[in-house]
Amino acid sequence: MAKLLDKQRYKCALGAMQTVQAISRAIPVLHSGPGCAQKLSDSTGSSGYFSPNIFPCTSINEKDVVFGGVKKLESTIENALKVIDADLYVVLTGCIPEIVGDDTGEVVSRFADAKKPVLYASTAGFKGNNYIGHQQVIDAIIEQYLEKSEEKEKGLVNIWADVPYQDLFWLGNIRELEKLLKEIGLTPNTIFGYQRGIENINRIPKAEFNLLVSPWVSLENTHLPGYRKNR
Repeated sequence: MAKLLDKQRYKCALGAMQTVQAISRAIPVLHSGPGCAQKLSDSTGSSGYFSPNIFPCTSINEKDVVFGGVKKLESTIENALKVIDADLYVVLTGCIPEIVGDDTGEVVSRFADAKKPVLYASTAGFKGNNYIGHQQVIDAIIEQYLEKSEEKEKGLVNIWADVPYQDLFWLGNIRELEKLLKEIGLTPNTIFGYQRGIENINRIPKAEFNLLVSPWVSLENTHLPGYRKNR
């Protein structure tokens, strides 16, 4: 039986920060120890609207293990909204806050009325690798941000392809898929890469079809009313 060997370079699930980084004007807010981001960013580089060097991080320590890090997380999100000009803020959790039981979802819910959307994804390293983390970010966008849309844009197709930064040619591959769809009269919609971002995310529920060209993404959870999936 054939085995899938496509780009299997594993990191922990917090490597999902590369997925957020690939969305124009989206920034990860890390609820983790201070060394996690540095280790994980070594192989992704600094390209994108935001560099990993400026990702907000709670930098939790021994004291937070004992007393919890939710106050520090709330403060980090609040200040990130004040000083960082982003369109989307995605809180990613490391191992420590999930082991000690920090309720990240409850903290993020306090920012439901913020001017910019704040989401969260459970990306503790012990839950899986960066492919799992990538899925968690996609799930968070679909389940926590997108709303029902009865309006459909004729010929609009969402493209779900490679995990960003896992392949030197990941962005070129997506752009070629866009070109191929245009040649057959369809309108491609992707959320990764330059000038895609929040506007294209908002168009996701309006698509007539989804094109899945990746073994690393599952659309089984796209259960929103009016949201249609095709493989």
